[in-house]
Amino acid sequence: MEGELPRSGWREMALWLIRRRRLFRVTGDSMTPTLMSGAVVMLDPRAYRSRSPQEDEIVVTRHPRNTGLQIVKRVAAVIESRTESSAPSIRLILASDNAAAGADSRTFGPVALDLVLGKVVSCLRQ
Repeated sequence: MEGELPRSGWREMALWLIRRRRLFRVTGDSMTPTLMSGAVVMLDPRAYRSRSPQEDEIVVTRHPRNTGLQIVKRVAAVIESRTESSAPSIRLILASDNAAAGADSRTFGPVALDLVLGKVVSCLRQ
């Protein structure tokens, strides 16, 4: 579900000061109209320590083919696979809000959860 992110308030700024939030600057138009190029968002790097990502959440992740590149995308689907001999494996199908302007899982496939840097929780500057 596309929509606006809440504005970063004093609570998010306090969490940033104690290093519980990270800043991320959006580049490109793949997440418009939700996030414009140049927007600065707050990222919760601990969001998925005790739970899996949910559909429609916005995440920052390392690109699966170029791990030096960080991208912001919306979770379109969560794929959990289990085998008898191993722990569950979680992969995400990621989508651009503006599909015409950016690569997403249609191009690079599902993304492993361990590439996710955190959940976007608020917008500091649009």
